[in-house]
Amino acid sequence: VERLQSALDERKILVRPICYLGAEWQSPDGVPAICVPFYLAHPRLRQLEMHQMLEVEGGTAEACDKLMFHECGHAVDHAFGLSTRKSWRDTFGDNRIEYNPTIYHHRPYSRAFVTNLPNWYAQSHPDEDFAETFAVWLALSSDAWKKQYGGWKALEKLDYIDRTMRAISGKPPKVTRVGLLGEASKSKKTLGAHYAWKRK
Repeated sequence: VERLQSALDERKILVRPICYLGAEWQSPDGVPAICVPFYLAHPRLRQLEMHQMLEVEGGTAEACDKLMFHECGHAVDHAFGLSTRKSWRDTFGDNRIEYNPTIYHHRPYSRAFVTNLPNWYAQSHPDEDFAETFAVWLALSSDAWKKQYGGWKALEKLDYIDRTMRAISGKPPKVTRVGLLGEASKSKKTLGAHYAWKRK
């Protein structure tokens, strides 16, 4: 969280996403907040997640940073209403289409998308394309992302985010209300019920 906030401060983006523990990685619709999976809060919960799901999403510092920066992209979008703009849709596509984040067709060799999270996640939906591109933009210097994505169509998206973030730099977000979804502290669900649902 501190690394994320430091990166936002460096670029003078005045969004302060509320980070809280919940069931899974997400940024609730319309809310500038980031839900971090509860299992990252304690080593024994990490072990349980690994035993039940055979992986710990965000379990390393590098993976956690990538996910935090990705979810921050959604939070910044929610804070400023960026995805309602015509220029956003012209760049990333119409985000009103429905999708299932676990089932999507991807082109592994496409250069129209950045690569941040595994499985070409940017290709799953326009909202995810934006969040992935934002994550790369926030994590790397402009020289680094221009070099890494030189000659890629994805560079146009990074340039769009760079222009958009410069335009909102130093400006207060339009949305500051926080209606948190699925807070672990308010959950009545047992770990057994949670993992039965998650495995299903």
